[in-house]
Amino acid sequence: MDSMNRHLRRTFYFFAAGFIVLIGVLAYWQVYARESLANNPENGLQTRRALEAPRGTIYAGDGETVLARSEEQPGEDGRSSTYSRVYPEGPLYAGIVGYWSTRYGAAGVEIAENANLSGTADPATLDEFINQISGGPQAGNNVTLTIDDELQRAAYDAIATSNTGRGSIAAMDPKTGEILALVSYPSYDPNNIDERFDELAQDPEEPLLNRATQGLYPPGSVFKVVTAAAALQSGVEPTDTFTDEGTYEYRGYTVINFGDAVYGTVTFARALQASINTIFAQVAVEIVGTDRLYRTAQAFGYEDSFEDFVLPVSPSQLGQGDLAQLSFGQDTNVSNVFEMVQVAAAVANDGTAMEPHLVREVRSPDGVIISRTQPQVREEVLDPETAATLQDMMVGVTEGVSAGAAQRPGIEVAGKTGTAENFSGDPHSWFIVSAPAGDPEIAVAAMIENGGVGEVEGLQAAMQVVDAYLDLEDAPEGQSPSQQDVPVNPEGITQTLPEDIQQGLPEGLSGEIPEGLPEEVQQGMDQIFGTQQNGDGSQ
Repeated sequence: MDSMNRHLRRTFYFFAAGFIVLIGVLAYWQVYARESLANNPENGLQTRRALEAPRGTIYAGDGETVLARSEEQPGEDGRSSTYSRVYPEGPLYAGIVGYWSTRYGAAGVEIAENANLSGTADPATLDEFINQISGGPQAGNNVTLTIDDELQRAAYDAIATSNTGRGSIAAMDPKTGEILALVSYPSYDPNNIDERFDELAQDPEEPLLNRATQGLYPPGSVFKVVTAAAALQSGVEPTDTFTDEGTYEYRGYTVINFGDAVYGTVTFARALQASINTIFAQVAVEIVGTDRLYRTAQAFGYEDSFEDFVLPVSPSQLGQGDLAQLSFGQDTNVSNVFEMVQVAAAVANDGTAMEPHLVREVRSPDGVIISRTQPQVREEVLDPETAATLQDMMVGVTEGVSAGAAQRPGIEVAGKTGTAENFSGDPHSWFIVSAPAGDPEIAVAAMIENGGVGEVEGLQAAMQVVDAYLDLEDAPEGQSPSQQDVPVNPEGITQTLPEDIQQGLPEGLSGEIPEGLPEEVQQGMDQIFGTQQNGDGSQ
């Protein structure tokens, strides 16, 4: 009798354990894995639904410009109609919208918002609920993005007409976190993704790579804004003076300035304006230190994959490189325009970094608002006073010689150039900017791959977006001051440099500008005042 009871108990425990395991497996697939299964384009049910019911429409920020829509294809021989995906703007928005393919899966907003676009999200209206329980075809919800169509076009054209035709631009509202433009170029046409996918995947220009969010590049001297923020937090003042002797040695590495220039004693503000590498290396090593520099970079967004953002983001990294080189954006320091626009925006927004977002709202097919994104604070990076000080220093950068092409009549602009050495050829050309500097409405980061010095290609590209936002029809053509035709001795203009500029001159140069400089001497002056190169050849 006892042995029979023991046998029955073991049998009961066995079935009970099996039941618990079964409940756990069902819970996993029905709750935790439900969304990933529903969003998987290889899911046969998903493929059938995409063909039998229209996916939702994706709009630009104006709520009118259609970026993706479903087009009905009449059935033949009595068969039901099917739907195909159409992308009216083609390559312009491919890096954002992505594609939906029954052969190659999906990308971009198409996959990130699939639960809404496909109509598999929880029903928000009575009609949707009835459709779901009846199993009838259910149109997807419509998604409106934050992108400003005019700015997107300006950014796209800016890269397409750059000297290399490769790069990325991100524009952001510093106060709300709305992404106003996000461009990766070269791009592709999602309308023929099925026919060209294999070709695109093998293209050495990597058109399928979203350079804006997933590319990683040395940021060069635009990272000096982060180092400057860490320095200000460490007690350094813009008026503090440092002495540059032309080189700075740290653990066997020698940092030099462009053209082997020696600047002597300059203020910290002047060091940022002239992008003096030796002083930034000295400040990072002797004052800031590794821990604070890493913490400051992380507060700005480094090492953050921004998991709540609708597009995949490759985290920016400082790595384990040499501190002196990391301070000016080289060695193992890598980033992208998505991260660097966060830097410019946080400084512009009194030190507060907002959560970046690309989706403004979701509406049901009958126009009912299902969700609307509200601005959220991501991180308090700097206190308002420190942020204001750094913003003023960045205004000083655009008032200097090298970034003077960013100046706009009646509008203060805060920016920083960067020329980043890399292993793929000529330096990458960077520029980050916010405007108007006193009450910023837009922040932009631009990077032209292998574009050369930052104050030319990167600056021009970024400022084309700023000009489009501020509607500056008479904005000057973006060009380096060294490219502008300036009279040798304009009548009525003093030929003595201001005292604060004389302070930053390399040793042996006076504040007097001689008339009729020989060409080779003028070129040397352009190098000294036009671009400031890092110890390894970057600005």
